[in-house]
Amino acid sequence: MNASKSYLSFSTIRSSFSHDFVASISVALVALPLGLGIAIASGAPPLAGLIPAVIGGLITTFMRGSHVAINGPSNGLIVVTLSAIATLGDYQYVLAAFVVAGILQVVAGLLRLGRFGDYLPSAVITGMLAAIGVIIMSRQVFIALGTTTEARSTLQALLDIGPAFFRANGIAVIIAAISLTILILHPRSRNRIISFVPAPMWVMMVALPLVYVFHISNPHTERLWDWSINVGPNLLVPLPEGRVWENLPFPDFALLGTVRFWVVVLSVFFVATIESLLSAKAVDKLDPEQRKTVLNRDLSAMGISTVLSAFIGGLPVITVILRSSVNVNHGARTRWSNFYHGALILVMVLALGPIIRNIPLAALAAILVFTGYKLTSPKIYVDTLRKGWEQLVLLVGTLVAIMLTGLLSGIAIGIVGAFLLHWAKAGIPLRAFWRYIRDPQIRVTHEDEHNVLIRIKGIINFLNLAGLVQQVKALKPGKHVVMDFSHTRLLDYGALEFVHEHAEHYNRQGGEFDLTGLAIHRTTSAHPYALHVLETERVPRLSRRQIRLKQMAGEHHWSFDPHIDWDTSTLRTFDFFGHRPIEYKRNRIVGQYRRSRVLWEVSDITFDEGALLATEVHHTTIEVLHLPMRLPEFILEKEGFLDKVLQLAGQEDIDFAEFREFSSRYMLKGPDEEAVREFFAPELIEYFEQSDVYHLECKGKDVLVFRHLRLASNREVDDMITFCEGLSERLMAGFD
Repeated sequence: MNASKSYLSFSTIRSSFSHDFVASISVALVALPLGLGIAIASGAPPLAGLIPAVIGGLITTFMRGSHVAINGPSNGLIVVTLSAIATLGDYQYVLAAFVVAGILQVVAGLLRLGRFGDYLPSAVITGMLAAIGVIIMSRQVFIALGTTTEARSTLQALLDIGPAFFRANGIAVIIAAISLTILILHPRSRNRIISFVPAPMWVMMVALPLVYVFHISNPHTERLWDWSINVGPNLLVPLPEGRVWENLPFPDFALLGTVRFWVVVLSVFFVATIESLLSAKAVDKLDPEQRKTVLNRDLSAMGISTVLSAFIGGLPVITVILRSSVNVNHGARTRWSNFYHGALILVMVLALGPIIRNIPLAALAAILVFTGYKLTSPKIYVDTLRKGWEQLVLLVGTLVAIMLTGLLSGIAIGIVGAFLLHWAKAGIPLRAFWRYIRDPQIRVTHEDEHNVLIRIKGIINFLNLAGLVQQVKALKPGKHVVMDFSHTRLLDYGALEFVHEHAEHYNRQGGEFDLTGLAIHRTTSAHPYALHVLETERVPRLSRRQIRLKQMAGEHHWSFDPHIDWDTSTLRTFDFFGHRPIEYKRNRIVGQYRRSRVLWEVSDITFDEGALLATEVHHTTIEVLHLPMRLPEFILEKEGFLDKVLQLAGQEDIDFAEFREFSSRYMLKGPDEEAVREFFAPELIEYFEQSDVYHLECKGKDVLVFRHLRLASNREVDDMITFCEGLSERLMAGFD
């Protein structure tokens, strides 16, 4: 059966139903408040944010090219829709612009233009998203305060935030503050039941009772008390009474022939396309099965869905990263989770109208303020600086340009800025610089049947990367490919990102892809994708913890390296990191146990859960044992209350009747239960019973060990090394 159609088979639906449906419930609980909040923040009717979620689930599922992504309304289009309504004057004209933008997306997909989304400067795209985050926060903070602003620009709105606190509505402030507290603390909770329910749903469950506590109603509110000088706007979702599908707005194409209409169309098309392509690529990295989205097919599917959504009053449909991350993290396996989520949203809209009308706007605003903050959080700027100072300059420059001139013009300024910066760094005349970009010398030489040499002379950046991509992707698998950059004048972030990722993909398929010549380039940071030209990196000063780790290593004759190491390929083989992308590792201690002769490595790693605005960053200390022989694959982790409940629903757990303490403390699983049972000898089980509880994962010759999802103290590092020393001796003995 064709792989793209296998999801329609009854066996696939049945085998994945429990995983997909459970995930879809969590997604729907996130999508409902987000859809309402996005619509209201966009200046559209509340239902306009739920229509694309329904369309994206029930219809887009069967047309798109992705697997575990979720489709619905986008935070990024809040800014575009607000601007569009201000430009065109009526939401019905904006709906017409959505329809035309959707048609352009269909055409772009048919013309196979989806790949060009990869070639825009990543710092400019990050700057665009950061600007969107600032604009969302600058508008939603007033709703969170239960007041309004007369500001016509984002800068004016930011300046008006301070005075707005003096006219804030006390009840709205309380609801918003509680909601933000939940959103901030939820990722830090280690309780599996709390973590299992998405943070936006906790916000709704807490905020809804407050409506009754404070006797809030619309349009006039009878309150128990009020701190505000000014009562402000309505505090609840303005969903009309009666049937929710009545009085839906329809597109009006009266302005089709005007310039302002097409400016809105292009803005919607550009932002929806870029955000959807970026999200699709990000979701691919989260997919445990590492399936790839067919971007052009996905782009056309989003276009068709946007047309359908706009014709019944809804916002555009795109691939959304936050809900997709929730989907993956809650165990979704196929695209049916997207379908189920759309069906659940439809049921909730039809059945829960009275409840939706009682959702506080301050709670929805808090969710969007938090979302906007994540788009422009300090970590975004720190991570960008790690990629090179020029990346930070482009990010900030694009952000400021968008704030001052508008979205499309700001992005154009960012792209021109990237061109000028690369020219300045290349240090050659403008005419020569342009000649290198227009016609880079990429020579592919087949030295013999198995060896291919690719020599690149000139400049490779976002303007001409498509040519290199075409040449590299045309290579047959299984060859030994050497890409020589020794004569390349300049390589930008996007080019190096593609080359490194393709090399890794090519190697996984049985080939050998080597990069040479990069060592003679000086870079703007230690990041492997940093702009390769003139700058040098600085040696970082050691912190107190690093000094102690270095002393510990020296006392035991171990090696210690505090620098960031971007090579995490070994760690990515572990299931734990299947949908948790690793950014880097640092503070590496490497040694060998004397008795077992097992090589080991301790390091601090930084990894993500989710992606883009849904990213939750974790810093954890781990140890990896490198064994001389292969052991049965298994995962051993602490067993919690939720695990016991899931066992009743059929979740696997290998128990030992004669070791009840071990079986109650740990969840043990593996693909070959018989081999795992045979390997876990009594001596090994007794060692676990007498030791602290660690998370273990064995992938044949490598064993991953950690205790906390945080950095370990020096004493805890020493304890983990000691624990793993005893473990390695028993693992080797158990194998013998």
